[in-house]
Amino acid sequence: MIVLDYSNAREYTQSTFPAICTNSPALFALCRPDDMQHLHSILALDESTVLDCIDIDESVRFTAFDGYDFASLVHLDIEHDRVAFSELNLYISRKFFVLVMAEHNNPNLAALEEKMLAAARGYLDDKYASTDAAEHFNQLFFLFFNTLISYFSDTLEALEDRMQALSEKMTRRVEDEDFEAIQTLRETAYFVKKVLRSFSYMGLQILCNENDVLSKKKLFLFRNLDTRFRKLYDFSENVYGLSTELLQTYDSKISQRTNDVINKLTFVTLFFGPLTVITGIYGMNFRIMPELNWSMGYPLALLVMAGISVGIYMIMKKKRWL
Repeated sequence: MIVLDYSNAREYTQSTFPAICTNSPALFALCRPDDMQHLHSILALDESTVLDCIDIDESVRFTAFDGYDFASLVHLDIEHDRVAFSELNLYISRKFFVLVMAEHNNPNLAALEEKMLAAARGYLDDKYASTDAAEHFNQLFFLFFNTLISYFSDTLEALEDRMQALSEKMTRRVEDEDFEAIQTLRETAYFVKKVLRSFSYMGLQILCNENDVLSKKKLFLFRNLDTRFRKLYDFSENVYGLSTELLQTYDSKISQRTNDVINKLTFVTLFFGPLTVITGIYGMNFRIMPELNWSMGYPLALLVMAGISVGIYMIMKKKRWL
């Protein structure tokens, strides 16, 4: 846990966190779920939100409590065409900003932590930091969501690129395992779409500003975020639509492959059908069959059979069936 006390321009860890900070008018904290029990009583946080931080799930919600707002969010990554999610929880008021992240080895989340800490530490040098804490927290609030939106956009683009690559591969050749790959991508695209649908509602909830967390000077930033949330959701719908098109392409290619096989079998039947009739006729055991006693009967039969085959081939070639 890292805590920045703007009123005293000091940085603390959990072991050095002094009791005097409990009355600080401006605190920033970056902590793990286990640290929430320590901050729970100090900041008078609702018990249900603390449980949300400890119990990792994939839900997305934004709730206004008495004096502060709480957001439960997720960060998505694509691993082997499947979604790997990490939970993020955020508390914000005019007096404190608390970001809760579980232990991880994700480079994007590590970059997010560094970015948030760097911005928060930058305000420690400001002699008006404690009086302008709400403004600083607005900046951090925007930075957090702006970064998260960028990560979501990257995730969707990666998903789109994988679908495009699979589509191009299937134009050349379709394999049985492609169906499983498509189903996996569809499930992933649907999950991302479901998460971003919740994010698209969150933009309006933030703008309601029930706890007066957002200053009038910064409202325009969050109006822009709301628009970006909605565009991101539209992007996710398009990506999910691509997965549906991918499935249709697969079905079309499989049908085409089946038709090709049937056509080949049909051509084989056309070639050998007449020959089968001829051999069937001369395989009958009638006593009187004049051709059987004719010395040129056998080569003539072969010649007729070859002529029929060549004739069929020429007709197909002329009709461009071959």
